[in-house]
Amino acid sequence: MDLHVELQHYRNDVLELTQREAALRLNINQSTLSNYENGTRDIPYKMLLTFKEVYKIPTHEMNRIMYGEESVGLGQSHDPMILREHFEDDETREIMKTLQEHPKLKRTLSSLSYFTEKRREKFISQVNHFYQTVKDW
Repeated sequence: MDLHVELQHYRNDVLELTQREAALRLNINQSTLSNYENGTRDIPYKMLLTFKEVYKIPTHEMNRIMYGEESVGLGQSHDPMILREHFEDDETREIMKTLQEHPKLKRTLSSLSYFTEKRREKFISQVNHFYQTVKDW
């Protein structure tokens, strides 16, 4: 499978990210990501490193994606569920680190458990709206 197809597959089937979400994380335009994934634009080496870092692609998996190298004999797996769990674990660690660095945010989020469902949904909606407003700064 071609590199661009593999990266698209990894985003879709392993990470379950939309193209928009992935482009935001990669800090590129969605159209640029689309061009990479469609093979209409070459992916620079530096950008491949960014994909590896942002998508949390293990080295053995990146080797498989880039060169077709299989590492099954080394006990490594490219099972989407296992890779997705690894990605989610890394994201959770980053979230926990952020909460530890910002205790007021942690207390605010913790207080959500005491909100009524309606109030919690309104709060989350407002936070999402705030995020959409400031993300392009």
